[in-house]
Amino acid sequence: MNQVTKFDGTHEDLIHDVAFNYYGNRLATCSSDQKIKIWDYNETEGIWESNFSIKAHSCAVLKSSWAHPEYGQVLASCSFDRSVAIWEEVYHDAVKKWVPMATLRDGNGTVQDVEFAPNHLGLRLAIVAADGQVRIYEAMDVTSLVHWTMIDSFPVGDGPSKDEEGNHCLSWCTSKFTAQMMVVGCAKDHVAKIFRQDHNNKWQACEVLGGHGGVVHDVSWAPNMGRSYHLIATACKDGHVRIFKLTDDSQGGALTGGWSRKMFNVTCIADFADHNAEVWRVEWNVTGTILTSSGDDGKVRLWKAAYNGDWKCMSVVSAEDGPSTFQR
Repeated sequence: MNQVTKFDGTHEDLIHDVAFNYYGNRLATCSSDQKIKIWDYNETEGIWESNFSIKAHSCAVLKSSWAHPEYGQVLASCSFDRSVAIWEEVYHDAVKKWVPMATLRDGNGTVQDVEFAPNHLGLRLAIVAADGQVRIYEAMDVTSLVHWTMIDSFPVGDGPSKDEEGNHCLSWCTSKFTAQMMVVGCAKDHVAKIFRQDHNNKWQACEVLGGHGGVVHDVSWAPNMGRSYHLIATACKDGHVRIFKLTDDSQGGALTGGWSRKMFNVTCIADFADHNAEVWRVEWNVTGTILTSSGDDGKVRLWKAAYNGDWKCMSVVSAEDGPSTFQR
């Protein structure tokens, strides 16, 4: 059954991001009003109820990310104020309360994206800022989130981006059976790049996901679920949603620094312009079989591969009209 639940976000300005937790029963919204709000789903009444609201940053809050629940209820947020805030829900006087645990300020520009690493890598957090640097932090003690150490930092492009084309984004590969990898949208280069560690554990740019006609606003690496290949989706300013398939290259290849490692063959297997407007977000479901995209047309579109491997739009959700199912 298709169901759309509407509720008043009660923010005083534009909402930049909505992030669901691991179970999908709690979400965080962040806004230009500098606030973060936490919402819990009431299954009995079928409504979202406000759990927490706080002025989280001194500028607009751009993104938020939930840690895996094995580490508790932990949330990270990033902002135009060049900082990342770490929040944890704790018991205080027998009452649950969200508490700011740490603030990370190592960048020289707006922190544009933040995402926790897959739980098998530990409690790690990757951020990318307008200065063109990806920074990876790790909590030294998962029972006390006050102290975070930057364990890696690497550039994603040719330098800082200070213009309107300077958007960066990132997404971790969640597979337990591959080396650490992530895909990063590289601002005005109009590409996304796959980064992985070399034999010296330094992050290197490897494959390039090209063919974009504008800035890549968002990237999402699909959960692998035992597939022999990987899927990555991108949302672009040119109004297109693209899906890239990564398969092992048996020939391998030499990378920067002279090290050799098995490379991926990159193929764009789907390219959709249905939004007819800038596309801002893409996200996979937990099995990596359904892709969701949203854009300036005010609609959320769900994409799924047919039995023959062709990706098609299976549903369109509009806040005004509700869901409609397409057969193509």
